[in-house]
Amino acid sequence: MTKHDIYEIFDKGGLLEKNFPGYEYREGQLLMAEMVRESYETNAISAIEAGTGIGKSFAYLAVALYNAMSSPDERTVIATSTINLQKQLYEKDIPMLFRYLGFSCKTALAVGRSNYVCILRFVQTRAEASLLSQDPMSELYQVGQWIKKAETGLFADYPSRLSFELRSEICCDGDLCPNHSCEYFKECFFFKAKAKAKEAKIIVSNHHLLFTDAQSRYISDVDYTEEMILPPFNRLIIDEAHNIESNATEYFTDEYDSREMLRQIHRIQRTGKYSSKSLLEQLGEYSTEVDIIDRIQDDIHLFMQEVGTLDQYLLAVFQKNDFQPVLIKVEQQGRLADFVKAAASVAEASGRLAAKINVFLEHNKAPEELDSKLAELKVRGTRISMMSEVLTRFCNFELWQDEVHWFNAESNNRDRNVQVRITPLSIAPLLVDALFTKLDTVVCTSATLDLSDQFAFWASRVGLPYDERRPFLKGIFLSPFDYQSHLMLLTPSDAPLPAKEMENPYIQYLAQTIFKAVHSAGGGSLVLFTSYVMLKQIKLMLASQFEQAGITLLAQGDLDRYTLLNRFIAEQDSTLFATSSFWEGVDAPGDTLRMVIIVKLPFTVPSDPVFKARCEAIDKSGGSGFYQLALQSATMKLKQGFGRLLRSTADRGVVLILDSRVVTKNYGVYMLRSLPESFHPETMTEGLCDKIENFLYG
Repeated sequence: MTKHDIYEIFDKGGLLEKNFPGYEYREGQLLMAEMVRESYETNAISAIEAGTGIGKSFAYLAVALYNAMSSPDERTVIATSTINLQKQLYEKDIPMLFRYLGFSCKTALAVGRSNYVCILRFVQTRAEASLLSQDPMSELYQVGQWIKKAETGLFADYPSRLSFELRSEICCDGDLCPNHSCEYFKECFFFKAKAKAKEAKIIVSNHHLLFTDAQSRYISDVDYTEEMILPPFNRLIIDEAHNIESNATEYFTDEYDSREMLRQIHRIQRTGKYSSKSLLEQLGEYSTEVDIIDRIQDDIHLFMQEVGTLDQYLLAVFQKNDFQPVLIKVEQQGRLADFVKAAASVAEASGRLAAKINVFLEHNKAPEELDSKLAELKVRGTRISMMSEVLTRFCNFELWQDEVHWFNAESNNRDRNVQVRITPLSIAPLLVDALFTKLDTVVCTSATLDLSDQFAFWASRVGLPYDERRPFLKGIFLSPFDYQSHLMLLTPSDAPLPAKEMENPYIQYLAQTIFKAVHSAGGGSLVLFTSYVMLKQIKLMLASQFEQAGITLLAQGDLDRYTLLNRFIAEQDSTLFATSSFWEGVDAPGDTLRMVIIVKLPFTVPSDPVFKARCEAIDKSGGSGFYQLALQSATMKLKQGFGRLLRSTADRGVVLILDSRVVTKNYGVYMLRSLPESFHPETMTEGLCDKIENFLYG
């Protein structure tokens, strides 16, 4: 593809303007496409910030398409952070662009296999729960009807919500899959999707699957010319690239999870809604080893006791720390004798259990139709052992490296779940070794990558540039939106400081100001919190006032994310209270969203062990964890929240930040400079409502 081709597509009078009704020429889109083309031509890595409204997906998709046509032996993988963007690219943007350009190539959607229903596991579940499967009102029956006409077999395409219990019984599981020997192999949704991916020249994937594939290749020493989880590929485009570090951190964290451990035990020894007999009961009669079932049951009982003892230890630790995650430092190792003892007991008990399961499997004469049950028992035992290995690694203090060792607790209603985690201190070396050095081209793009520092912060977090000999291209293409005329930024300088945020006067101020501001806008507001506890408290305080004002109040936690967003978009004057995950990926153009309220600057909580450890590592090396990580991360998140408002050239609205640090602290000025320049009048809280009404309706 040449520079001339780029201009033929994106320039005034080009293919898109001729064939795309309502298309508007954007210089930034043309220049971005040219940088992506140059990245392909020079085998470069590139970092591209494309402001909202640039049309970045068309810019990189056009290059990927031309490359597929001119180089049929090459393949491009596009990885997104969110399922929403992944589906939008595959179902909307790619077909639309291909239609307007008059060219096409084979494309495929690639998601993790657990997202697919497994026909074999469904048939087995249906056979074990025959009464339920015949009840038209049962979930099992309805899934069976859906499978008959399903095209993709993806749970995301199932027309209603599926219970976790049934989904876990019938999802595609790589460890349990008989692969080509399965009687349903030809009908298998996952393998049909995999076959389609092998034929495709452009694959739309996601960060998680990309990292799964990269890690598998790295561990097995398989390069990108061979098939692994993804087919061979040599060009990579990472969209929503601002999330690379957080997504990779989550993926490369090793974890012992007590609830997951007990779930594996439950699958071995207990019956359930969809099975009248446990795995042991189904296989026990075929064992040639005397009393092996009783011995396994005894070991399970002891194992669960040890897990319970470890749980109690960890819960006591969390109770002392207000159930906040706990970072374990090297100097604290001496105080962990009780933990080491309890963890070692779990690991030893799991080892004994795994050994008994292996004996049971070696001396079992089950008929062929129970092969899948034998395989499942082996998998459950292996998963228990693998989680126990995390405990063993955690307790082996002499082998601690550049990792973060920490305890975590999660609440689900009244149930508390404990986890022991090991996280890489930096994921940069992993990304460089497993990904960046292995591919011909890597394009990283997002609406928020640069902090007026030529990508220095983002690049340092992911290990770029790793070699000055490798071309590293950088481009910033500003949004075509008229922020000066269409967006008013309000930052009341008299807003109380959130140092003691749960104190009553501060909460009262937030509640009153949020309600008055939303009422002035007539609803149509997204209120972004950094704390779910605060969200719930302010919602409780304001629910009756919203009801009296006739404004629908939606809140994260009431419904799932997908349903919440759809309701918010459908009900034009509604208001949505939300936290972290809604700071990005919310796309509500038009009057649906007229105001974004940012309750508090989005600094990562100091109690986050991984973040704390990374800040401390920077401090130890002579830098500043606050200025080099905490401030930069918060600024990037602020840009994301700010970017929720204007989604089209016709949009108009207000961003209100109720954290006076943004105007009273030096670092606040730095954060404001990272935002697109907009109409920013000085204001106090008293004048907010008049300014909002005049800007929106005056």
